Amino acid sequence: MRKFILFVGIIVASVSVQAQTECTTYHRKGCGDNDGVPMKYDSQSKSAIMAKGQTSKFHMVAYNGQDYRITVCNEDNLGNEIRFKIYEKQKVLIKPKVEDYSEESTSEETTEDYSSDDYSSDDYSEDYSDDSYADESAPAAVNKGPQFKIVKELLYDNSQDSYSSFIEFTAEGSISLIIEVSVPGEESKMKLKVRETGCVGLLIEHMKSEKTGF
Repeated sequence: MRKFILFVGIIVASVSVQAQTECTTYHRKGCGDNDGVPMKYDSQSKSAIMAKGQTSKFHMVAYNGQDYRITVCNEDNLGNEIRFKIYEKQKVLIKPKVEDYSEESTSEETTEDYSSDDYSSDDYSEDYSDDSYADESAPAAVNKGPQFKIVKELLYDNSQDSYSSFIEFTAEGSISLIIEVSVPGEESKMKLKVRETGCVGLLIEHMKSEKTGF
């Protein structure tokens, strides 16, 4: 019995590694049949293994003065209605506030700090005010520095566009985008259902925008 379990584990591991290797460049061979204007390959393109019922997020930057085409493709077993949304991601400044800490106040405030330029992860910092050296006769005033929060604005949803597999747009100013890809179907509770997974590619292409007008 142990040998059987070990044998099955080796097969599953081998299939998983092979599938992951094949999916690495899937966007190059699976998403390249678009008949639009020829554009240059963008190195932000990516592929991944996804399962039915799964949603995954991808981050990219669209630079000012560039035309872009984003194409999503997938293996046939995942269906033909892959949904993808595009959000614009912005850091919004929260105005600095002055907080009064009195002797009666025992609460601690936790704030989300998005001052880092790395949008792919959220940084959390806890501010524990130390007033052990302050004058106990008067409350201490702490002037917090600028704080930021992330705001997402939906720009495109292909479910409102007959599940189109691609979109073309011009970046007017450099913008940070989140591309959310969802595979239709119910999420399987069985880990060994290999047929419920497949490659999904996200091909990004770009070209310099042509000037219009005089």
